[in-house]
Amino acid sequence: MTAGIGRPLETQGSAGGDGPARLDELDLAIVHALQIQPRAPWTLVGSVLEIDPVTAARRWARLCDAGAAWVDGYLSPAQEDMTWAQLEIAVNGARLTDVVRTLCEDAGILSLKQTSGSRDLVALVQAVDVDTLAEYVSERVCRVPGVHGARVHVITATPFEGSQWRLRSLNAAQREQLRLSAEPRPAPGTPVPAEPLRPVERRIAVALGTDGRMPLAALAREVDASVATTRRALGRLLASGRLALRCNLARPLTGWPVSAMYFASVPAEHLDATATALRTLPELRLCTMTAGPHNLFLDVWLRTLHDVHALEAHISRELGPLRLRVVERSVILRTFKHVGRILDRHGHSVRSVPINTWTN
Repeated sequence: MTAGIGRPLETQGSAGGDGPARLDELDLAIVHALQIQPRAPWTLVGSVLEIDPVTAARRWARLCDAGAAWVDGYLSPAQEDMTWAQLEIAVNGARLTDVVRTLCEDAGILSLKQTSGSRDLVALVQAVDVDTLAEYVSERVCRVPGVHGARVHVITATPFEGSQWRLRSLNAAQREQLRLSAEPRPAPGTPVPAEPLRPVERRIAVALGTDGRMPLAALAREVDASVATTRRALGRLLASGRLALRCNLARPLTGWPVSAMYFASVPAEHLDATATALRTLPELRLCTMTAGPHNLFLDVWLRTLHDVHALEAHISRELGPLRLRVVERSVILRTFKHVGRILDRHGHSVRSVPINTWTN
């Protein structure tokens, strides 16, 4: 059985990008710290990085103001509270701008991307259940003027998602210091309690989609609950793994300016072993198991366009014994919406449209 296919990863620095922001090593270190513990107090971040907490807070505020970095909260697709799906959306090219504008405002769509190849747009969507998903696709997505149709890939499992991706800016001691101070989290794939989400927990997930670092008192006001109730509800969401908190950085600033996706198939008996191996890939941003023509979907970040084929060759070579076969590959031409954030052409956050399937 293949245990892992990760490769050595060079130290990342600022990629420069085309956008207004420029990041130095300290900026990247702050982002990496918040990737490990997104709601870490600035006193902790300052202690780990050996800087003044005010400096850390000021630098983070500058990154947020520029749309270069942000923290989001959302219900994790790795859990089974909701139904998730990847949609391939066919669009009239002349109406693409209008379609994108409409879909980006839809609170049921987490992410929306324009791709090369046989599909025009790919969306990650959430629904309460399978019946609601079917109605959502036919009555909402396919009725948008300019949309010709949508192919649905229902997600059955999410072995890896973006909140688990990390920069390589902190050393091992710094990473361990942050982990030791973090709240306990379940291991990936750990089942959540059978009890349904409470209304206050749903409101918290939506509110943190606007600002994942929202102070507790402000969050309590936003969800119309006491600070004590909000603290307990947030603790339940985090302890169960139902709530994911993700520190995002505009992709051109990460050193991985190219985004691509692979549609792959592997025999069902090898799915778990394949997912375990794929999780070691530094390039991996999202891995889902799907029910459809292909049973694996991979979203990756790359350094160059050449790496689209180089990574595919690496995966095929290393996972050949598990009979993995990449059936299709596409380059992401533009990411319009990412984890509930509207992005500009540089990948910077413009504003948030948090996912909220309960008010649709």
